[in-house]
Formats: sequence, C-alpha cells, structure tokens
Amino acid sequence: MSERADIGEAETLRPSPAWASDAGIVAMQPAVGAASADPASDRLLIAERIARYGWSFDERDRDGVADCFTEDGVWEGQVMGIEPIGPFAGRASVVEFLTSFWEEQSDQRRHVFANVVVDDLLADTATAHVYVILLRSSEASMTPLTAGPFRLELARDAGDGVWRIARLLAGFDTTF
Repeated sequence: MSERADIGEAETLRPSPAWASDAGIVAMQPAVGAASADPASDRLLIAERIARYGWSFDERDRDGVADCFTEDGVWEGQVMGIEPIGPFAGRASVVEFLTSFWEEQSDQRRHVFANVVVDDLLADTATAHVYVILLRSSEASMTPLTAGPFRLELARDAGDGVWRIARLLAGFDTTF
C-alpha cells in the first residue's frame, strides 16, 4: 500500500526527496579542517568527506555538494567498465551534472559507503577507495538501485585545511 502526502496543490509519493532536511532531522554543519600531522585524524576526515558527499547529494544540498570538491575537481564514472560517464571538470561543472538529476528523481536516494580504505596518504593529498550502495525509497518502499567501487583523489585545501575531492571515479555494477 503506498502512502501519499498532499503538499500544496501537488501530490507527492512518500518519502519525498530531502524530506529529512525539510523536517529538521538533517542539519549538517560545515566541514572542519586543519593542517595535521596525524594520519589517523586525516583518515577520519577523509572518510567524513566521502560521507558528506553522500549526505549532500541525498538531501539535495547544492552548496554541500559544491563544498565536497576542489575548484578544479573532476567527476567521472563507468557502468560495468564499458559505459563511460563524463568526465565533468571543474567544481561548477561537477555540481551542475550531479544536481541535474534532482528534477527527474522523484524518489529519495541514499548513498551508503562501506569499506573505506585510504591509500597514499601524504601531507596534503590522498587516495581513497570505497564501495557505494545506492538505495532509492519511493511509495514507502526501499529498493537497491546499484552498487560499485569509487576511487577518490583528495586534496587538503591550503586555505581552510579541509579535505576535498579532487577527482572521483565512480564505478557502477548496473545500469540505472
């Protein structure tokens, strides 16, 4: 049985996209960064950046998505290693690409990141690998959409010390 909610004159299936932000459940503060010589702290901040990417996309926070990438950041992907997506170069281009889906996605997306491994951690750059499990909720039901490996190259911003994504290579196990 599907649950419906009336919002103004429009009828929307539940859950509606970004409902948790609209309801005041999600209210993330800006990322915090600092120059660090502590590899454990850097690994946690890198894992948090990856999570913030998912939260920002899922809650349709355009500024949050933008804050995840360096000014010259790149997003590109592949579906099963045979269907390229992008690349999209520059923060504005990446944000435009990622947020362009929001108008056609009436479902609530949930990015679940697992098995984060941080490699090549240097003072101001790092590479991370993570699995993404992408879920969608619609008509009060949740279903898997896709999964796959992501490789992220990150850089610490010299100005505020925050780790940001310099390049994201997204791999997807299924078409969607």
